[in-house]
Amino acid sequence: MSFSSPLDWYWVIAPLAVAVLAALLILRGLFHLARAHFGAAGLQGVSGLVLGLGALCLGLVVLNTQTYARLSAERPVAEVTVAALHPAVQMYRVTVRRLDGTGITTQCRIQGDEWLMSAAVQKWRPWANILGLDSTYRLDQLANKYFSAARGNGRAITACDLTGPPPAGRAFMPRGLSTWLMNSAQAEQRRFGSAIYMPLTDGAIYRVIMTQSGLNADAVNPIARAAVARRL
Repeated sequence: MSFSSPLDWYWVIAPLAVAVLAALLILRGLFHLARAHFGAAGLQGVSGLVLGLGALCLGLVVLNTQTYARLSAERPVAEVTVAALHPAVQMYRVTVRRLDGTGITTQCRIQGDEWLMSAAVQKWRPWANILGLDSTYRLDQLANKYFSAARGNGRAITACDLTGPPPAGRAFMPRGLSTWLMNSAQAEQRRFGSAIYMPLTDGAIYRVIMTQSGLNADAVNPIARAAVARRL
């Protein structure tokens, strides 16, 4: 469950409404108790406590479910398409189409057995994830990789830049302000580098996704899935 549509907010409003009703019943019970109406005071007081416990249990269930949904959230980053240029020397054209709204498409000439995409990741604390602050990232580069270190030793590194232009809002923000704000709020858990690699095969299509723990990738078409199966 995630709060991606207005209907999902009913799961938050419902326990809050029950909690408010429970508080009103308890207050009415205290009012009757002050007037020595012990029967009405006991009935409404007990009803309020029961409703309050029910609201607490429902709220804990919603919180746990929302926590799991946020911490396991995934979102697409890029689609990677591979086309063979010179199979004899393992040269490929790799097209990276960004799926994060930037509209950037990059074509790279990569030589090797696998493509490797890296990114810098900023991970937030769980309470910030629950509030909707997903892990942020900045794609770094696309590079080549070989099946083993022995195959890669002495061979050229082929890579291209994926960073793209800086966010438009950064030009209007004082230098270091965002870092200072996040450090003051203590919302950041850690920063680290993350990378994912998949086989270079003519016609293969992959989708790179961002999780709360870093980059991951899926094979989209049968050619890519067969290549991954052979590699594993």
